[in-house]
Amino acid sequence: MQRRGRTAVFLGMVLCGACGSGGGGGSAPPEESMAQKATFDAFDADHLLQRTQFGVTGAARTAIEQIGLPAYVDAMLQPPALGSSAVETAAAARLVNVTDPPGYEGKFPSQNDVTEWWLEIMMRTQTPFRERLALFLHDHFAVSTDVLSTQERHWMVDHIDLLRGQGLGNFRDLVLAIARDPAMLEWLDGDDSVKGEPNENFAREFLELFTVGADNGYTEEDIREASRAFTGYQNKLDGATNLRYMEFVADRKDTFAKVVFGEVLRSTGDTEDDYGVMVDLTFATLDVASWLAEKLLLEFVTDTPNAAQIAALARVVRQHDYEMRPILRALFLSQAFYAARGSMVRSPVDFGIGFVRSTGLTVDAATMRSELAAVAQEPSRPPSVFGWPQGSEWLSADGMVERANLARRVIGDRTYQTNNGFVVAMPAGTPDAAAVVDHFAGLLGVTLTTEERDRLITYLDSRVTSGPTVQADTFDCTNAQDVDERVRGLLYILANHPGCLAR
Repeated sequence: MQRRGRTAVFLGMVLCGACGSGGGGGSAPPEESMAQKATFDAFDADHLLQRTQFGVTGAARTAIEQIGLPAYVDAMLQPPALGSSAVETAAAARLVNVTDPPGYEGKFPSQNDVTEWWLEIMMRTQTPFRERLALFLHDHFAVSTDVLSTQERHWMVDHIDLLRGQGLGNFRDLVLAIARDPAMLEWLDGDDSVKGEPNENFAREFLELFTVGADNGYTEEDIREASRAFTGYQNKLDGATNLRYMEFVADRKDTFAKVVFGEVLRSTGDTEDDYGVMVDLTFATLDVASWLAEKLLLEFVTDTPNAAQIAALARVVRQHDYEMRPILRALFLSQAFYAARGSMVRSPVDFGIGFVRSTGLTVDAATMRSELAAVAQEPSRPPSVFGWPQGSEWLSADGMVERANLARRVIGDRTYQTNNGFVVAMPAGTPDAAAVVDHFAGLLGVTLTTEERDRLITYLDSRVTSGPTVQADTFDCTNAQDVDERVRGLLYILANHPGCLAR
C-alpha cells in the first residue's frame, strides 16, 4: 500500500506538468529523397532503435557507438540462422503439452501457447529486428489462430517462422510462400477453391492487401480469373499423427485458359499449382513496388507518406528486385527515415515489448499476453484480414488505461523478476537522481520539460513516511530499497507520460 500511495502522490503532479508538452515534440516532414544521411549522432541511434527494435537498450547504444550506425544496420539485417539461439529453444518449450504424443512434442499448442511462444522470443531475443519485421509482416499478411483447430494450430507456428525466417529475403518469394502457406490457405478459404467453384477470398486479398492495393490496376474480372489460378489445395488429416496438412491435388486445379490483367495465364499443367505463375504475372504487370514502398514508409517513417516519398522508395525496391535487405538498408540510412522523430504512435505490442526491453524488467510471457489481450493486440490473433488498427486509432481512453495497467503489471512483478534474474537496467557507476531520470527518460523516448525533469528528480530524492508524508531523502543507487521502490515508481510515471506513446 505504501508503494501505491507514493506513486499516486507524485503521478498527478508530474502528468499535470506534462499535459501541454506533447512528449515527443514537433518534427519536420520527412525528406522526399532516399539519399543516405551523411552523418549520424546519438539521437539518430535512439531513433533507429525506437523504430526498428521495439525500444532503446543500453547494450544496443553501446554497440552503435563502437561500430557506427551504418555497420550496426548491416549487422541488424544479418541475424543468425533461425532457431539457433538459446532464447528460441527456451521459448519452444511453451508449445509442448503433456498430452503430446511421443515424437510430436509441440505440435498441438493452444492459442495462448502460440502467442506466448512468440512473445517470449520478442522480450528476450538478442536480434529484435527480426521479430519487429515479422510483426509488421504478420499485420500485412494477417492470419489468426482463431480459425485453426487443435490439429491445425501448428500451422501458425510455421507461419510465424516463415515471416521470421524469410522476412529479410525476397519479397516476391515471400508472397508466393505465403500464398501456399497452410495457415493462409485455411484463413482465406484457399482449400475451398477448386475447379468449377473457385473461392475469390484469397485472390481478392492477394491484390487488395498483399501486393498492389484496392482498385489499383486490376478489375473484378481479374479477381475472378485469378481465383481460378489459385485452386488445387485440400486440407487433409494424417491418421497416424492426428495432424492436418495441406496437399496439392491435381483434380482440384482449374487448368482451363485464363486471362488476367489482359494476359493469357500460362498454366503449369496438371502436376503442380499455378500459384507461382500468378505471382510472377502480378509482379511483372502491376505496381507492387509502390505498394510495398508505401507500406514500409507507413510502418517505419511516417503516417502520411506523400507521392514523392513513395516513388523514391519504389525506385529502390525495383532497383534491388524486391530483395528486402538492401531495400531496408537504404531506408534505415536515408535522410527520410531520420527527418521525423517521435511522430508515430506505438502499438500496444511496441509499447509493452519496448517497455520490458528498455527497463530490463522482463515478465512471464503469459503475463504479457494477458495484458496485450486487454488492450486488443495479441500476436497470432489479428482481428481481421486488415490486421490491427494503426496510429492514433490506438489512443482510446480504454486503451490508455490498459497501457497503464500493463506497465503496472510489469513493474510490480518482483517475484518473477527476482527468481529469473531480471533487474532494473540502471545506468553505470553511482548515478544520482538526475542521472537516473535522464537515463530512463532517454531509454523510453520521453522528452521532459525542465519542470517535469525537476519534479522527477524531487520524486527520487524523497521518501514517504506515515501519513503519507513526503520528506527529502537523497536517492542512493546502492540502496536496494531505493532502487526497488523509487526507480520502479519513476518507471511507472514515465510509462504514463505522453512521450512514451510515441516512437
